[in-house]
Amino acid sequence: MPRRRNGRNRPRIPPNIVYRSIQAAGGPSALATALGVSLPTLARWRSAGHVSDARAVLTWAALVHTAPDARWRLACRLAGVPPRSHPPPD
Repeated sequence: MPRRRNGRNRPRIPPNIVYRSIQAAGGPSALATALGVSLPTLARWRSAGHVSDARAVLTWAALVHTAPDARWRLACRLAGVPPRSHPPPD
């Protein structure tokens, strides 16, 4: 007889990069003000797991990281695309 699931032993939800970087940027209201977007837009991006606005992705990555390589990796992850081996030249 198969075991019944009790609901407590659920697997962890994979970490959402948008949520984690919102917290790293100072919280939702501070980030929404810095990006010039509304809180519902930020919530929509959070639920989707990626950001659809390219300008917001680059600005957001610059708010969180100062190193160019780290900014590039975060920008790729926020946009939902696999990172290339090298960032574009500045």
